[in-house]
Amino acid sequence: MLVGFVLLFVALDRLAKWLVVRNLAVNQAWAPVPAMARVFTITHVQNTGIAFGQFHGLGWIFMLVNVLVLFGVVFYYPRIPVGQWPLRLAGALILAGDLGNIIDRIRTIARAVDQVGTIWAALSMAYVTDMFDFKIWPVFNVADMCVVAGVLLAAWMMWRADRAEARQEKSRVQALPTDQVG
Repeated sequence: MLVGFVLLFVALDRLAKWLVVRNLAVNQAWAPVPAMARVFTITHVQNTGIAFGQFHGLGWIFMLVNVLVLFGVVFYYPRIPVGQWPLRLAGALILAGDLGNIIDRIRTIARAVDQVGTIWAALSMAYVTDMFDFKIWPVFNVADMCVVAGVLLAAWMMWRADRAEARQEKSRVQALPTDQVG
């Protein structure tokens, strides 16, 4: 499941980014539904920062975090019970999103090295291609959607497990004779 979902979502991310880079200049927008142009457009953005375009030029630091998350998911994923498919899907989504943005940054670092000559200078020029522009929210991409969906799904599963455990504990305490309740 992991490899299939990761390949699918990384392919979707790469395809979306390729289409945007091929068809729109940087900062150019296209309204797929012209009547909704004030609400949503596809806008070609090169994000050198981290989430939501913050900390321009420091995206390479976030890439290091992505690599750590990637290793964490790869390490933890085999330990998720087979029956926990929502948690497995969450891991696959997080991994796919991480890979999608890491691929972008590595690709753009390689191009920047050709321009500036050193990897250290090129690191601050590394970027991801973002495109979904809902006007009231920072522009994002498919990889970002994967990470957010994966984190939300994992959090929801942990919350459900915590609630189930609390209900079990409450039932156990209620079933004890009154002289054994603490």
